[in-house]
Amino acid sequence: MKKNEATLISYKLTIDKKGRVFSERSISEIDELEKKLKPIMFHTLKAVLRTAKADLDKIHNRIEADLNGRIQ
Repeated sequence: MKKNEATLISYKLTIDKKGRVFSERSISEIDELEKKLKPIMFHTLKAVLRTAKADLDKIHNRIEADLNGRIQ
């Protein structure tokens, strides 16, 4: 990733050497970028991140439930 880039949304499904599986979702807070972005871009990104958070939470919970049900 370049110095002038930032990851705003990420989702990882990881397995370690012991076979443990982890899922992780990350959504950046962008409030400190408000002064650096045009208002329309800032508010568009806020809306996109809000939608992504809601949708990724559903996916994350579903994957976690599936993993917990199969691993126990």
